[in-house]
Amino acid sequence: MAYGQEMQFSFLLTLVLSVVLASTLALKTLDSEQELQDSGFGWPPPRHGLKLLVWYVQNCLDNNMVALCDPVRGEYGFHPFQNRARLLPKIRDKKQYRYFTLGNLNYRHAEDLPADVRKYYNWSDPESNKDRVLVRYNKNNKHIEDLYASAHYAQKETYIIGPNLLVSLRHGVPFCHRKVAYF
Repeated sequence: MAYGQEMQFSFLLTLVLSVVLASTLALKTLDSEQELQDSGFGWPPPRHGLKLLVWYVQNCLDNNMVALCDPVRGEYGFHPFQNRARLLPKIRDKKQYRYFTLGNLNYRHAEDLPADVRKYYNWSDPESNKDRVLVRYNKNNKHIEDLYASAHYAQKETYIIGPNLLVSLRHGVPFCHRKVAYF
């Protein structure tokens, strides 16, 4: 009887771990302007994530994904992201890699973000401070290994930014076809 209970416990533990691992690794990749639009990430105002993402890609990354804005020094309100809820894939080499988050308009140095990003911020409206850009940063070579966009760390509203979308954002392709004048 004890063996049967042990097997049942092992099965349940395996099932739970599988679900947890699948949920953390099942982030959707946005790799086109259309997919970004369809996701609804970061807009309409008062949300600021779309402007934040475009600004970040155009001003804080070079063409080789080297960080031009230093997350370690806290520029523009960057600060470490602990990933306690396993929203993002687990970092195995914590000496070399670390997650950082950008976009909390209450955080110190966030006032250094462009006025266009902070334009609709209202401390009493949580929607105006909901969006975040997250990066997996390589401390050895200052390289951004992965780029994410998140609606306040919600699993279903956290996305990997794919290489094709990154190129589109870098080149400033206008992709907001809706009538909201957001760009």
